[in-house]
Amino acid sequence: MLAAGDDPLEKARLAQAVGATELLRVFEAAGEDATIALQALPYADDAEAALGRLAELARAGGPLRRAVLTATLAIAAEPRRPREPLDPEGARRCGEILVALAADASLPRGERALAVSAARALAEKGYVDRGRIPSELDPPAR
Repeated sequence: MLAAGDDPLEKARLAQAVGATELLRVFEAAGEDATIALQALPYADDAEAALGRLAELARAGGPLRRAVLTATLAIAAEPRRPREPLDPEGARRCGEILVALAADASLPRGERALAVSAARALAEKGYVDRGRIPSELDPPAR
């Protein structure tokens, strides 16, 4: 599979060819192409429709939680598109889960930081109340 390398263009081509639903299905099947599918997911035109499910997977934990949070952040950080949101309820649910993960002191700091960043990106789009996002990981103000 060409998208197995580091070339983002190949991942984008894969994402455009199959879409978010299929990439998420491949990831959840946990086969040899799971990581490739997850890395390609942010490039799909309909990637935002996967936010709710990605957050549920992140909440469930596992060895790929950091990769799931990284994909979630990449999708959440995309600028709002001039169209109706594909799954606003899923995006809101994602935001709620991210806020909870960001506040969970038992998680590794890096995973919490990814959750904070993704929640802030969703707050910019109106899916999360910015005031609910933990700020304890922020650098001290000067």
